[in-house]
Formats: sequence, C-alpha cells, structure tokens
Amino acid sequence: MKSNIESIKVLVVDDEALARKRISNFLIEGLWAVTILQASNGKESIKMLIEEKPDLVFLDIKMTDMTGFDVLKQIPKDIIPIVIFVTAFNDFAVNAFEVQAIDFLLKPYKKDRFIAAMERGVQQLELYKREAFQSKIIELMNHMTANNATSFSTPRSYLENIVVKSNRAYSFIPTDTILYIKSSAYYAEIFTVNKGKYLHRISMKELAFRLDPTVLLRINRSAIINLKHIKEVISEGMGDFSVVMNDKSSFGISKSYKTAFLKHVGIK
Repeated sequence: MKSNIESIKVLVVDDEALARKRISNFLIEGLWAVTILQASNGKESIKMLIEEKPDLVFLDIKMTDMTGFDVLKQIPKDIIPIVIFVTAFNDFAVNAFEVQAIDFLLKPYKKDRFIAAMERGVQQLELYKREAFQSKIIELMNHMTANNATSFSTPRSYLENIVVKSNRAYSFIPTDTILYIKSSAYYAEIFTVNKGKYLHRISMKELAFRLDPTVLLRINRSAIINLKHIKEVISEGMGDFSVVMNDKSSFGISKSYKTAFLKHVGIK
C-alpha cells in the first residue's frame, strides 16, 4: 500500500540488532517513503524521540535497560508518535493492547502481519489522529500500572524441546541436553552434551525468553549457557568474570548480565 504522505520518519527500537534489521528490511521492501532511525536501548531511544521527533516508532517492550513504557513515560506527552509495540509476551500485555486498540507485533511475526500493522499506523498519520493516539497510549500506561503489569512478571511456560528444521527433517532437541548456545548472524548455534551441533533461525533474545533461566541463562549478547554444565567461574579482575564449561569452552560474562548470573550460581 502506497502512502499519501511524502515521507515518514520511523524509529526502530530493539536491543537486538537482528530484530532491528528485520524491521528495517521490511520497511525498505515496502512501498512507503520512509526515513529509518534506529535505537539499541531505552536511553538511546528517549534521546532520539525527543531530538528527531519520528512520526512512528516500532518499540520493543522489554529491553536490557528499561521497558518500552519507561521510555514513553520519560518523553513529553505531546511528542509521542504513533507506536507499534513489539513484544514476545502473549498474556496480559497483549490483551491490554487489544482493549485500547493499539497495535502490536507478537514475536515471531510474519511479513504480512508487519505490513498490516504498518499500514494501520500510516493510516492514523494520514487521518491526523496522533493526538487521539497519544490519549490511548496514556490510558494504556495507566491501565498497565493500575494492574501492576508493566514489569511483565506474568508466569509463562518454558520450552522443553527446541524444534530445528534441516532440509525436510525436524530434530527435537531436549533443552536439558543443551550445553550452550552461540549467536551466528541470523542463527543460533545449539551445542549439546553429546557433541551435537544444530542451527536454528531465531534471535538470541527470542530464544532466551523461551528458555528457563534457572537452567539456560544468557550471559552476553552472543551466548546462552547451561548452568548445570559449568566447570568453573573465573574472576578476571576489575569486576569481570568468565565461565569455563565442561567441554573447556570459555565465555565472557558481560556487565549487563553479570548480576543475574552471579545470583543464579550463588556467587556474592
């Protein structure tokens, strides 16, 4: 669908580079005349929202530094753009979006679902409905706060098996047999305790969300490890740590994941 607006300034906010690239590619492939901006965390997105004043934003709900709602609370209400939330949560949050008639993309989403959301967003811009949309956003945030839902602490089930397709065959990998998972461009490389290796087309963020963090925990942007197969944790000095697995593979623990990791393994 071609827009009547000469140019649309779109901000893509997600702490996963792969997720940002996917949305950007869909925007480029579409018939919309767009200028694409990107932000990799909440703090950066606040700065860009205030300085660049985009027309529309694809806003990830849960980032490493804050939630999408935290971002919206920290900008002037009169500059809130049309927002399309991007989320892996499918419980209360999604119901709240539907009640307020605010669009969202539920990961993993397909291109046709993205196009439908984008076209609705463009339509709101064309009909000059931004002020009405801003009111909806404020009502949604109040609704979420009143129901104590902005922390997204609703219980969820975790994967017991990861299904990986290779040619025409599907492999079922029990999650308790995974040794560690490494990021490889558009794929996750899954290594098992029996020396198996599998490629799965999914972002690390989406995969980490579906795995039980008491067993399989993300320790940096590129690695998820099985806590039951750690050989040793090494203090590298200056507050840095690395972990050595039973197969002698070594991984650094990044600062943003360090606190959760140390808590899970019982290091104070």
